[in-house]
Amino acid sequence: MSVSRTKKRQAGSKISQAAQASKALEKPLGGWIATFQEAVGMSAVNLAERLGVSRNSVYSSIEDERLGSITLNRLDKVAEAMGGKLVYAIVPRQEPVEEIIMAQARKKAKRIIQRTRAHMALEEQTEGLRSQDEMIEELASEMVREMPRDFWK
Repeated sequence: MSVSRTKKRQAGSKISQAAQASKALEKPLGGWIATFQEAVGMSAVNLAERLGVSRNSVYSSIEDERLGSITLNRLDKVAEAMGGKLVYAIVPRQEPVEEIIMAQARKKAKRIIQRTRAHMALEEQTEGLRSQDEMIEELASEMVREMPRDFWK
């Protein structure tokens, strides 16, 4: 097995593990900062002192998290100040990584097959061809094995 295939397989495995773990990690209604702060019983004043910022800056961080505009760096610093650690991952929305790749391959294969069949129809060479869906699946599978440079275009 090639090094790049091994790396791809290992990355896919890591993403699958993260996806499984993320199912139990719905963002709390008030956000993680406020929830962790509540869990450890730390006031905004105490957190501000640990961070070396004003109490308003803590409230601002909580609001920025709620709005989705907090930086990972700031969230990490807040977590550390409360005795926690930031954990983040990018995981597939619903399907496994392999399905994301296969969906892209099918999309590209469909364009190629449709274009090829259109040319063949113009030349009256379509008799005896397999179904379009069979051809798309075969080409998509080949694309996934080869992963050409322009795969994600």
